[in-house]
Formats: sequence, structure tokens, C-alpha cells
Amino acid sequence: MNSLFVKDGNILKRGKMKFTLALVSFLTLSTAHASYFATHCSNSQATVKWETGHNSNTLTYTNYESSKEIPFYELKIDLEKEVVLREERIHRCGYSSFTRVFAAKATISPDADHPGALDFLDGEKKIETEVICTTHVNGRAPCPEKPVETIKE
Repeated sequence: MNSLFVKDGNILKRGKMKFTLALVSFLTLSTAHASYFATHCSNSQATVKWETGHNSNTLTYTNYESSKEIPFYELKIDLEKEVVLREERIHRCGYSSFTRVFAAKATISPDADHPGALDFLDGEKKIETEVICTTHVNGRAPCPEKPVETIKE
């Protein structure tokens, strides 16, 4: 039986409608997935801290009198003498994650396009401090042909 569907004056054959529905469902489900990326850094006094990725993307500078939030895109942050404290990778069927904890010396200065970003500082317009950072990434992953062990360092 060749059944027809009518909608808004358009006639669709049942087979064509099923195919279209299946294609739309496949594309929606294959591209829809939750993923996450974030880096959080702070010095030991928590006077300088920032977060990037799926976060506020700001740096917060706190002194005795006040706190100032600066959009991350207004800054240039150079990390030197990076030391990895812990690293972990997990890969399972349908899920993967990566976590990295590291320490570094941070030099924070205004981006070339935003020279006034640190004008609230007295003296030199840069911040130098040591920070501890955590980066975490997770998302969907294909199923491996062979099981992959979790790696912790």
C-alpha cells in the first residue's frame, strides 16, 4: 500500500518521511554531546586567580582594599618553569577525560589591544606570581578496539 501524508499542501510518501526522520535523528544524536574544558589557576594567597574554558574567562586580582575582575582577552599570560604535579587520562567506551595539575611562574601583562587593562596597579603594569593550575577536559570518545587503561602519573 502506498500511503501518503499531507501537510501544508505537501505530499510525502511514507518511505521518504521515515528516511528523513531517521536522517535527522541520526545527525542530531551523533553531533549532540556534552563536552567540557576548563583551566583554573591561583597563587597561594588567592590574590591572583583565573579561569578559562567553560567558565567566566576572567582574572580576579585582590588586594587588601578591593577586588578587580579583568576579562581574560584583555591580558597576556606567560607561564614559565612549568612543573606537572599530576596527570590523569581516562578513555572508556563513550567517554574520555584528561586532568592535569601543574605549577608555574606566571607573568601577566596587558594584551597589545588593551594596554590599560592593568592601569589600576601602582608602578609597573604587570603581575608576577607563582600559580597552581588544574586543567580538565572531558567529552565523548569512540569505543576503542582494545581496552585502554587509565594512566596516572
